[in-house]
Amino acid sequence: MSRVQACDVLVVGAGPAGCCAAQRAAALGARVLLVERRRQIGLPVQCAEFVPWQLGQHVSIPRRCIAQDIDAMHTLLPDGRRVVKASRGHVLERALLDKHLAASARLAGAELWVGWKATQREGDEVLLRRGQREARVRARVVVGADGPGSTVARWIGQSQADFVHGAEVEVVLPEPRPAAEIYFHPAYAGGYGWLFPKGETANVGVAVNVAMGGRLGEALAHLLDGLGLSTASVVGRLGGAVPSGGPVARLRAGNVLLAGDAAGLAHPVTGGGIAPAVLSGQLAGEAAARAAAGGDLSALEAYPAAWHEAMGGPMRRALANRRYLDAHWSQDPAALSAVVAE
Repeated sequence: MSRVQACDVLVVGAGPAGCCAAQRAAALGARVLLVERRRQIGLPVQCAEFVPWQLGQHVSIPRRCIAQDIDAMHTLLPDGRRVVKASRGHVLERALLDKHLAASARLAGAELWVGWKATQREGDEVLLRRGQREARVRARVVVGADGPGSTVARWIGQSQADFVHGAEVEVVLPEPRPAAEIYFHPAYAGGYGWLFPKGETANVGVAVNVAMGGRLGEALAHLLDGLGLSTASVVGRLGGAVPSGGPVARLRAGNVLLAGDAAGLAHPVTGGGIAPAVLSGQLAGEAAARAAAGGDLSALEAYPAAWHEAMGGPMRRALANRRYLDAHWSQDPAALSAVVAE
C-alpha cells in the first residue's frame, strides 16, 4: 500500500551531506524526513577516509571515529622526488562517522527511514520504495544528497558527466606509517595513488581517468607492488566514481537543493568529498528550514549564494588545476613531475 507522508524537508541520502542537512534543518524546527536507500548507514564504505583537521570546526568528530591522526603529507613525484608538507588531519572510520551524523540528525528531531529509495517525483510528491512497499512524500523542500549518480539531480537536469574512477584496498601494514602518502605516476592516468594509514592497516588506492586510458586493476597492482604490499594482506576492497568536473550548474532548482557529491562538490583534483559534503549539507539544511518556515521558496537561493561565498574561489582554482593536469598529462616521468609541481 502507498501512504502519503507530509514534511517540511525531505533529505535523500544519509551520507555526511544528507545527515548534516537533516540535522541542521531539524534543529531549526523543520519537520524532516531523512531517507537512505542502503540497509545500513555508512556501509559499504566508499571513501579513502582522510579529512583535514578543519572539518572538526564544522562538525563534531568523536574520538571513536578517528583511526589515526595525521601531521604530514608525503607526495612522491614520478621522477622520484619526495615532497613533504605539514598536513594535519585524520584518517577516519567512515562508517562510524556516518552513523554518528545520522544519530545527530535523529536526536535533533529528524525522522530516519533506512532501506528506502527515492525513485520518482510526480508533481509535489516523491515516490519512495522499499522492496514491495512504497510511500509517497509531500515535502516543501527536497535536498538531494544521494551521491555521484544522484537520482534527485537527474530530476532537475543536473546529472554529472566528469568522473574519475577509484579502486581501494585496506591492507595490513608490516609496520606503522605516520604520514599520509600521495603518489603520481604515468600509470595512474589523470589521477593519483594514495596510502592513508589506520594504525595496523592502511587504505591504499588509485583514482584514474578511464577516458584517458586509465586502467584501475593495473594501476592498483602497480601501486601495491611499488609499496611492497602483498595482496595476501588485503582485508577489504571498495571502489566507485568520484565527481571531477566541479559543481553542477545549478545547486537549486525550484524546491530542490543539491549537496555533496550529488552537486559535484568533491575536490576536482584530490577527490576529497567529506568536508564539502558537511559544509554544503549544513548550508542546504539551514536554507531549507527557513524557506519551509516562511513559505517562500526564493529563500532557497541563500544556499548557493552561501556556498559560493564560502567555497567558490577554492573550488574554481581546483577545477582549473584539474583541467590543466588533464590537458598536460604526460607519460614521461620528468614532464609529468613538472606538471604536478606546477
